[in-house]
Amino acid sequence: MSHSSAARTNLTSNRVRIHRDEIAGEGAFRTAYNGTYIGGNRNNQEAIAKCFKSQYHGLESDFFAADFKVADKAIQYAEDWNDICDSDETILITRGDVHTIGQRKYLVEPLIRNFTKFTSNNGWISDEEGWSGEAMEAFSHYTYHRSGGNLIVCDLQGRYKPNRFTRSKSRFELTDVAICSRRCMYGPTDLGEKGIDSFFSSHVCNQFCGVDGHWARPKRTRQWFPQSSSTSMMRSSQAHLLNLNNRSTFQPGYGGILEEDSDCDY
Repeated sequence: MSHSSAARTNLTSNRVRIHRDEIAGEGAFRTAYNGTYIGGNRNNQEAIAKCFKSQYHGLESDFFAADFKVADKAIQYAEDWNDICDSDETILITRGDVHTIGQRKYLVEPLIRNFTKFTSNNGWISDEEGWSGEAMEAFSHYTYHRSGGNLIVCDLQGRYKPNRFTRSKSRFELTDVAICSRRCMYGPTDLGEKGIDSFFSSHVCNQFCGVDGHWARPKRTRQWFPQSSSTSMMRSSQAHLLNLNNRSTFQPGYGGILEEDSDCDY
């Protein structure tokens, strides 16, 4: 997927200088540092390097594997979306690389400035982003329709990058997206069927929905999680609670849910 037209990658830059004295942002589990690419297509461009805090190093391997799986699947749907949307509504999904420096692993990717959170994975949807927020909601709806109701791409965050000279070069650049799937296949941010249900309990179809025909959506939905702009994560031992046949709802502080603020506004 790294060569896809919908992928935003490190290109040929495989080295980065990490500025450990410049913290770009910090979540509950990870810290994000500013960095600079060395060599390759992105030479001297700004990078972001995310690493787990020392007490959470045990999460690295599983998290990175899930992160790449999510990004690759999201890129597939972004490619399809880009085929049907207007040229200035195209989406690029960031797919970074893991760099090992010393004893630490960093997920390195191109910097995003003017960072915005459009949606979360627990049903929260921003009401402050106008048409760009509507487009992001519609993309999640589209992924549900395109997947035959099996998943949604959600937790959409990044920026809209306008190009005042060439409209067709304007685009959304997203990072750290999540997928909620019926089979809970996409790691700790996959809130399963209840994540899908929660999105549609908040989503009101808008001008971008159904641009290529009627898009399917669930008929009856409800909100299963506390709505929060933070990314919600479930422990694998609690995954059985995410099936719609299980009527458990989740309250703030529930033992199975972890929340991670966006690592940084970048």
